Amino acid sequence: MESMKKLVTALIITLASIQSYADSLYDKKIKDVRIYDMFKKQGVPEAALQRTFEFLDVNAGKTVKMKAKIRGREKTYMSTRDVTIKSEFVAVIDFSKPSSERRLYIMNMQTGGVTKHFVAHGKGSGVNVAAKFSNIDGSKMSSLGLYLGGNTYYGGHGESLNLYGLEASNSNAAERDIVVHAASYVSEDYVKSQGRLGRSWGCPAVAPGIIKRMLTNFKDGGLVYAYHKDLTASTQKDPTLQVVQEHVEEVDIDLPEEEESVRKNPTAAAPNTSGLPTGNAEILSVPLEDSRD
Repeated sequence: MESMKKLVTALIITLASIQSYADSLYDKKIKDVRIYDMFKKQGVPEAALQRTFEFLDVNAGKTVKMKAKIRGREKTYMSTRDVTIKSEFVAVIDFSKPSSERRLYIMNMQTGGVTKHFVAHGKGSGVNVAAKFSNIDGSKMSSLGLYLGGNTYYGGHGESLNLYGLEASNSNAAERDIVVHAASYVSEDYVKSQGRLGRSWGCPAVAPGIIKRMLTNFKDGGLVYAYHKDLTASTQKDPTLQVVQEHVEEVDIDLPEEEESVRKNPTAAAPNTSGLPTGNAEILSVPLEDSRD
């Protein structure tokens, strides 16, 4: 376990001393246009774009040992998995934006295309705007930082993607069951009727219509970056809790179908029409077009 921590720490430390690399993603072009500029033009936050490019310049192709939760038929336990870092697709979640906006950016590193989607945050992080983030189990908050996609499994929301945290601010992702899953409370129609998305218990839940492509493109080593423009430094200073200053608290009312409501009243959950088995748990790119969800 100690050796695994050192490997993860080494990955993050390398980000602080990036220079110029012969095969840097910054230099990759499609039809004489840098993909970096293509992504920036399509709205991906530049600070997040820089961090993901720098990380992949140093670490793409490396195999690292990550904490992982093993969900067996008879018992669930913590272990480790070897994961090779991939660079075909990158996801950025911009938690600086409210849930009522498409804030999940999926970047296709081969075509330069970006798609934008809705994504939920944890109930403990806020109502429409996420303003608090934590790595503590039971907080029901989202966690900031870099993640790797892990293996998939079947849970209460159908097939879902385990996430492995790479930083001190999200190192407990596996223990907390932070995964990418589909949810009925993540859709344009839900925003139109309720004014915001529903909330998870900390997972980046997505619309059912994109979950299959998400699983395919981020399984076993895809890079996901949960980002907030005002809290990047805070994740290093206080990895346990980061809070947006001068945020006006919203009235917290649990909406139909969101995680809190379903957990309190399981019979009120939307029917499982996926044909997939149920269980306990809680990202693809069409270039230059927005997805409906």
